[in-house]
Amino acid sequence: MPITTIWAAIKAFGIWQRIAAGLKWLFASPVRLCLILAITMAAVAYAEHRSAATWRQRTINVVAQLRRERAAATAAKLAYEAKSRKDADHADTNHAALSAGGAGRFTDYAAGHWVPQNAPAHRPAGSQNLDPAIPENPTTDAIMAEISRVWITRSDWLTCDADWAYAQAAHDWAKVRDDNQP
Repeated sequence: MPITTIWAAIKAFGIWQRIAAGLKWLFASPVRLCLILAITMAAVAYAEHRSAATWRQRTINVVAQLRRERAAATAAKLAYEAKSRKDADHADTNHAALSAGGAGRFTDYAAGHWVPQNAPAHRPAGSQNLDPAIPENPTTDAIMAEISRVWITRSDWLTCDADWAYAQAAHDWAKVRDDNQP
């Protein structure tokens, strides 16, 4: 729609004349002018108050939502920490159970492998060097024969058993942790 058409419509309806007549009527009396200004100011104040009330309510709602989310996160954190403590206690109990009985396992091993019960706690210096070395390209039977001559002491066995118990408890704990991950 071209500008000339709009201008023609304004002239046809006499809008400028009506605006001029309205302003003349408004400024004709100071009381009318004050009344119109008061009504306009009241409308603007109400709109601002309503807008402020709306923003205040939105702010209250956002703060309440943040508090709910913080409470939920705190509850989830506390639940996770409690479960973590429970898992750690279970892992400690598992380690203690696996560690217990090391002497009994040594006794069973010693009976099955002809290890004397009163084997010394330490190897004498150079005791391993008395046996001939494993050849460069040994056969399987030669390796097994060499392994069967290895002297294991009670303290070696108990150290290995304690290490195994610790490793097994750590492995079980890690499996539980992996199973609980989302």
